[in-house]
Amino acid sequence: MIKEIIQLLSEGQRKRGVWVVFSVLLRAILDFVGVAALIPIFLVVIKQDDGRGPMLALCGAVLLFVLLKNALVASLARVQSRYQLEIYREFSRRMFANYYHRGLLFLKGKSSVRLGHEVNYVCYMFSSCVLAPVFRMAGEAVLVLLMVTALVVWESFAGFLLCASFLPLAALYVGLVRKRLRRYGMEELEARRKQSRTVVEAYRGYAELEIACAFHTSLASFNQGLEFIVRNRLRMEVYQLFPSFLSEVAIVVGLALLIGSGSGDLGLVSGVFAVAAFRLIPAVRSVLNSWVTLQNASHTITVVEKGISNEPQQDGQSEASFSFKQGIELRNLSFAFPDGHVLFNDLNLNIHCGERIGIRGASGSGKSTLFNLMLGFFPPTSGRILIDGRELTSANRNEWHKLVGYVPQEIFIIEGTLADNIALGQPQADRTKVVQVLEQVQLREWADELPQGLDTPLGEYGSRLSGGQKQRIGIARALYKEAEVLFFDEATSALDNKTEQGINHALETLSLQHRELTLIVIAHRGSSLAFCDRIFDLDVCDIVYNSKV
Repeated sequence: MIKEIIQLLSEGQRKRGVWVVFSVLLRAILDFVGVAALIPIFLVVIKQDDGRGPMLALCGAVLLFVLLKNALVASLARVQSRYQLEIYREFSRRMFANYYHRGLLFLKGKSSVRLGHEVNYVCYMFSSCVLAPVFRMAGEAVLVLLMVTALVVWESFAGFLLCASFLPLAALYVGLVRKRLRRYGMEELEARRKQSRTVVEAYRGYAELEIACAFHTSLASFNQGLEFIVRNRLRMEVYQLFPSFLSEVAIVVGLALLIGSGSGDLGLVSGVFAVAAFRLIPAVRSVLNSWVTLQNASHTITVVEKGISNEPQQDGQSEASFSFKQGIELRNLSFAFPDGHVLFNDLNLNIHCGERIGIRGASGSGKSTLFNLMLGFFPPTSGRILIDGRELTSANRNEWHKLVGYVPQEIFIIEGTLADNIALGQPQADRTKVVQVLEQVQLREWADELPQGLDTPLGEYGSRLSGGQKQRIGIARALYKEAEVLFFDEATSALDNKTEQGINHALETLSLQHRELTLIVIAHRGSSLAFCDRIFDLDVCDIVYNSKV
């Protein structure tokens, strides 16, 4: 397990980790010295030869040493905590970025709740329940080793009796619970994922659940998950109590064996034994409890390893600026999903700069997938997509995206202001430009009536917007970035006829005002494609010229 953890760390993190290990060992030595400092007081109290004054002076000196020692220990503990949180921050950031950069095909095949849970909770759990216990076990184990060694050197028989009483109990405990702890950890992780999914689904589907009077099913699922998590935690609590019991039993058994043997000065030996036990019991308990925590969270190592590993990038041209003066060519394009389902074969289509192209077809014919291919989100199974004669690849698609705007079926609205949503991704919105594009999409009057104007928050997922307003904001976003190609993916399919007509009129007006703007529109309804120059029918893979134009 330690080898797996080390392999996850970068070169810089390993170097910093060496200093953290050094600080852990230094803390253990300081704790050992702190315990050893109590021995002189104990010996002076037993002999009582020097009077109370010197004894009090010795106590004061030891107290000062203990205060200084604990201040240094606190500083060293902060070094360890900072390192663990840096690992959490770095792994969480890398996992978030890696999942995003693995592309749309990967994200569509995964649960967003699960990915979010792994990015946030699992990375933190790795830091606090894997790294922290490893450091804690190392420090406490060194402390135990130092104390037992000192006891063996000072009174070998007593030291060997302690080892003989403790080691069998610890080995028995580890052998009995190790596999159970790992299984409990994996079960709890899956239960928490289901809990998160249940909550998100219930909040997003509020209206449907209310109409169907079905919230009780979500609540029942949530309660079932809570019961499992609580039951799992209670089992873990039992296992975490055992180390305290075992360490105390080992000390008592050791003392009993020591007294039974009757060797040496029992008063002195037992007293030193008791002073050692004062720190030995919590150290042993900490080692075993840390081991329990580590076993319970060991599954996070695999999750983090998969999450932060960079998948090999597809071969492609190096990034360079795109130009769009001629058009888009789909040449012998074929696509199949990873499960083998084929959508289309040898598809050919030429879209000229400034054209208005409609795409239609039955549900499941691959209209949205064709958009994802032309946007570079999906790699073709075979064939090529050429932009002004240059092949679109995963390596250069970012440059292509600078020229395009995309209005999907469900507009992405961030939890920010109206201006933030239109100038998506820009650190500072150009307010004059925002007003201009709002005018173009016929939202200027609505924006002026908002309580805070352009600074009005739109709510979570745009909860304060109508469907038509969302679509117009999507178009305004494309106009703000001065897109040369606008992809419009069935964005009016869920709208009423009046709102749809308004959106279609806005698109037609834009195409007349900006003849250089290329429009590629997916729609079910023929009315949504009425202004297009040509319509590509995916059912027959052929062009139909629009007689209404």
